[in-house]
Amino acid sequence: MHIPGLKRAVAGVATMSAALLIGVMPGTASASSDPVSGADPSQCGVAGNVCVWEGAFTDRWALYEDLGTECVSAPFGMLATLNMTDRRVDFYRNGDCTGTPAHSEPPLGLHSWKSVGSLYSFRVS
Repeated sequence: MHIPGLKRAVAGVATMSAALLIGVMPGTASASSDPVSGADPSQCGVAGNVCVWEGAFTDRWALYEDLGTECVSAPFGMLATLNMTDRRVDFYRNGDCTGTPAHSEPPLGLHSWKSVGSLYSFRVS
């Protein structure tokens, strides 16, 4: 039996299903890899959040919520962090989380690293 338009409808459903699957598959970036805009500094102490600072807890800062394990390129060179997650955060000298981490912050850790120099990306392990 031939139903007009059935072939196109099946193709459309297959295309839409593939697009939905691709949208939920892990990738190199997600919405959570962007800092929270308009954040209040008190949110840095909330469980699950990571805050980073351009200086040793001075100058510009950025708040990240609900991070997965994707690489996060910071909007500036970082010299300090507050890690309120239950996982380690690894910081890298480059913007793409490759190579050996220059600094690793343990869960619930607070640290600055002026002697290491500015770091440009990080990943929650």
